[in-house]
Amino acid sequence: MIKHILKIIWNQRRSNVWIFMELLLVVAILWVMMDSLYVDIRTYRTPLGFDITNVYKVNFGKMSPDIPGYVPDELHQSSDGEDLIRLVDNLRQNPQVEEASLFYAACPYSWNTSWNSLIQAEADTAQKANVFQYFRVQPAYYDVFRFTDQEGHPLRPIVEQHTGEIVVTADMERDFWNGQPGLGRQVRWSGTSTGSMTVAAVSASIRRTEYDKSVPCFYNVWRSDKDVIDVAGWAQAQNIECCIRMKDGFRAEEMETLLQQMSDRLTVNNLYVSSVKPLQEMRASFLKPRTDNLTKKCFLVGFMLVNVFFGIVGTFWLRTQYRRGELGLRAALGASRSKLKQFMNVEGLSLLFFTVPLVLIFIANVLYFDLPDTYRQPYTWWRFLATFGSALLLLAGMIWVGIWFPARRIAKMDPAESLHYE
Repeated sequence: MIKHILKIIWNQRRSNVWIFMELLLVVAILWVMMDSLYVDIRTYRTPLGFDITNVYKVNFGKMSPDIPGYVPDELHQSSDGEDLIRLVDNLRQNPQVEEASLFYAACPYSWNTSWNSLIQAEADTAQKANVFQYFRVQPAYYDVFRFTDQEGHPLRPIVEQHTGEIVVTADMERDFWNGQPGLGRQVRWSGTSTGSMTVAAVSASIRRTEYDKSVPCFYNVWRSDKDVIDVAGWAQAQNIECCIRMKDGFRAEEMETLLQQMSDRLTVNNLYVSSVKPLQEMRASFLKPRTDNLTKKCFLVGFMLVNVFFGIVGTFWLRTQYRRGELGLRAALGASRSKLKQFMNVEGLSLLFFTVPLVLIFIANVLYFDLPDTYRQPYTWWRFLATFGSALLLLAGMIWVGIWFPARRIAKMDPAESLHYE
């Protein structure tokens, strides 16, 4: 039957060439759309490396001299950094708070970032240091956001078990030491710096948002209160970031009541808690532009699929209707209804699969010029099979629908009536 179908396709090449060109163009467009959606969805579903469930951002403020309750400098018995540590301890002691942590330029879903150079301690002084994003954090930070190491173990006990000021991510360990273990290694801020720091732990890979891939970065761990006080001295205490994790079962609606109950403990000298905001709300606001773009892309893909559906279905519907006489003749010669439908389906799918070699050449050229998004997701055989296979299956389904309805109707006709069209 296949040989007979190929002969018919060749004999009808004048009309089939336009269908072939249409299928060729549609397969290429569908592959591009499927590949773009594959990257977005696969990246979105990749683990972030941290958890913000039940986590709240605490913002601080500092009283000005014209506000009642302001404590003059001459009456201050502590620095702003010490007041900040005491204020966070007040929050941590609340029975509904699981953990609280101070950090700087390390809050998820925030534009506040920090970058610095880092170099291996044994590297030559002439070697250029690489620049990475880094975060200044207390060890409690890893409990607030539930960070783990590469094996899935909680990270804070590992950090506290080992001495060292630096924690690197798995991506940085792989790139910085070429896949060699980074735990216990010595690093420096730059090629000219004399002091070195020790890597205390290696965390799992982390991503900035659901739409970004993980990149190498590291943490500078505040081992003591003195580290916090030093940073508060030049960054100002009210600019230090803080997050608290509430215990399971706590609801966002209860936060206002909790703050009212703790009102007398939310101020230490001139430093006070100005607001508390759920990180889930910050996430929604931070991701809104990119979420809107993804929504627009999904609507565009859906609109294209609807147009492709009606175009392909209509083409093969009319093509099958036009050949009623031929099908009637085959029925008169003894072909069964199932054979007629099978014949038309195989012929339509054959036209589709003839486009595969040319589409593969198109894909090879697109990959050669590195046009697909290979930064967030590497181009693998699985990615190719998932996207190209989906495009072919979608088109095969549309062709089947376009053939099945008219072929089913024609197969039910009396052979004599069908021969009338012939």
